[in-house]
Amino acid sequence: MKKYTLTSYEPVTIELPKPQVPESLVDSQIEKLLEPLAEYHEVAEDRGVVSGDHIVVTTEDACIDGNPASNFVLQHSVYHVGAGEMPRTFDDEIVGMGVGETKDAVAPIKMPLAQEGNLSQLTMRVTVEKILSAHQPELTDELVREHFAPACTVAEFRSGVAGQFGKPDMAKDDAQFPDLVLDELAKRLVEEPDTADLLPGQPLEALRVTCAIDALADHLDIELSDDDITAQMPGNDAEQRMKIRKQLEDQGLDDEARVFALREAALSWLVNNSRVTYR
Repeated sequence: MKKYTLTSYEPVTIELPKPQVPESLVDSQIEKLLEPLAEYHEVAEDRGVVSGDHIVVTTEDACIDGNPASNFVLQHSVYHVGAGEMPRTFDDEIVGMGVGETKDAVAPIKMPLAQEGNLSQLTMRVTVEKILSAHQPELTDELVREHFAPACTVAEFRSGVAGQFGKPDMAKDDAQFPDLVLDELAKRLVEEPDTADLLPGQPLEALRVTCAIDALADHLDIELSDDDITAQMPGNDAEQRMKIRKQLEDQGLDDEARVFALREAALSWLVNNSRVTYR
């Protein structure tokens, strides 16, 4: 295959349109933002707590596996049951409790660094003091201007709330990532691919990608030891990769193995140094 060049050998950066935020997610966030503006009235009926209620609650002696956990302590606080402010298992403990009732709650929780399946025990004494009904103000342009400037209209406010839901860069182990950056790299190819290099049934665009990655590998001047070449062979473990390398050698395809390894090494460099972001 002849030598090819690229217009740039810099890592690839791609910006993709951010997926549309579901209206239901925007509605849920707006509801949370309006909570401080709500009027709360004590529920007169004699009933237990249900998911979705606002309650006044106090928690004492909060511990995780016996160790004090001050971030779970609430003092006569207004709490929205089921809104995700506390672990779901905590909400399960207080659902059904009546006004004035106190209980020792035990809520299994998953800690960030815990191994799969390992749960810690969140324990605390919980007292439900009141069950409240929340009456949120009507969302109007006037309310937006008063409380959520610089937005002036409900439409602007909703747009701003939707914009808060960022999307992180695409993970490099995402199945789409290598294809996206390779397609972008292929656009930098200076020379047209030589159709004589096409393999049977290979699309021209696939050859263009191959030529581009070869040009990148040449530019990077990648040097591979014999062990490096073996390590780039396909396979689930070192034994399989060694076996495939040996088969290629036995077939007189050692040069092809080296070319394959160079392409894989160049692709690894490209993936590790490139970014796919969302605007």
